[in-house]
Order: sequence, then C-alpha cells, then structure tokens
Amino acid sequence: MDNFFSKASEDIKPLKEQFDDLKNNYERIFIEAAESIRAEVNKFKPENPCAKCPVKDCKIEKKDVFTPYPPNCEYRDWQIKILSFLAGDYRQKLKTIHKNILEKKANYTCNKCASCCKLATSELSYAQLKQRALRGDKFSKDFVSVFVPYETDEDAKKANPEYFELLNNTMGDEKVYYYYCPKLKGNLCSDYENRPDICKDFPHNPLKLLPSSCAFNAWKDEVAHQALLLKAKVDIIEFYKDKLQ
Repeated sequence: MDNFFSKASEDIKPLKEQFDDLKNNYERIFIEAAESIRAEVNKFKPENPCAKCPVKDCKIEKKDVFTPYPPNCEYRDWQIKILSFLAGDYRQKLKTIHKNILEKKANYTCNKCASCCKLATSELSYAQLKQRALRGDKFSKDFVSVFVPYETDEDAKKANPEYFELLNNTMGDEKVYYYYCPKLKGNLCSDYENRPDICKDFPHNPLKLLPSSCAFNAWKDEVAHQALLLKAKVDIIEFYKDKLQ
C-alpha cells in the first residue's frame, strides 16, 4: 500500500510535505469512495418502473439518484431505501472500520517525545473551553483539567517551531489557540496515573497532523488509506442525506 504519511524514522518527511500528501491523496480517495457508495445504492434502484407507472407524462427526464421525485414514485421509494441503508447497515459497517483503525494503535507505543504536552491546539479559547466544560462537555472538561494557554504565540512557537508553523498556516485565517501542560517535568508527566482520557487516548484521530517526533506517525502510515476512505465515505453520506431528505 502507498505510504501516505512518513514513518517515525530517520527519513521522516517534513510536516508540510506530509500535509500536502494528505490533501492530494484525499482527492483521489474521495472519488474511490463515491464510486463505492454509488455501487451500493444502485442495488436498490428499481428496474424501469416508468413502464407500469400510471403517470405517463411526469416530465422527469433525468432519472438520477438526486432528482426530485414525487411521493408516489418508485424512484422516490428508492431514495428512501438509500437513506435507510446509509443510516443503518452501512453506518454500522463504517463504525466497525473506525473501531478497527483505533485498535491498531495499540500496536504502537508512545516514545515520550512530549510534543503533545508541549503544544496542544484548539479552535476554542480557554474561556470557551471552560464554558463548555461547565455545560458537561467531557472533552472540554478533560482539556481544561490539563492544559493552560500560552501567554503569546511566540512562546508557543518555541515549543516546536516546525509544528507551530504548519498548524498556523493550515488554519489560514481561522484563529488557533495554543496550550501546554504545566504538569510536564522534562518529557515525563508528573501526574501520569491521574491523567485524563484526553491524554490516555492521544492521538484520537489518524488524520491529525502530528509532530515529526511522535511515534504514532507509524500508526498513521499503516491506516492512512483506510482512514481517508472512511472520512470520504462519511462526508459523502452527509451529502446524500442533505440531498435526499
């Protein structure tokens, strides 16, 4: 299988190159995913229902999956079956794939580079995260229990200049907030046994850009094609739901 991400070794690609690989391969895999889903939904397509339809002049020329059909049309029944399939059996299939991707992470071990502790990011400010935590959001609660914001972006940049520049450039005009864990002593956690799930489960997403020093880049490399295909299918299903409901 193609290597979409570099492995944690001496020949690691620069982070910018990894990001470009991600974008370029997603475009190709998106087409693969679209064709796969189209093949699945076409299994429900009725065969020439117009021949027995009482409405002989419905004016619908293009019989496409996204064409608007009246409630009494067999093609509309086809669309409803598609929605049910995507929300049911197909969704469960994707959940299984996601579970398998996460399970493969257990084959890799943190190398204690501490990059995730020194430079964590969020699109939310510290005040916003605290508000969400008070409303019961577990991720936000875990986050603010560990991380505190850098006083300036320059301070954050010193923690990992390459990773900082990539994150900053990737987000474009969107604001990025940078955080660190004050419990870090050297490269080790001073409260390791009490660390929250946000730390235990890192990295949570194989499509997340990681610092070059992170050992889980090897996991990303192993599951890259599968993870990109899964993301593409989820994106496409949302498009189907939006168009067919």
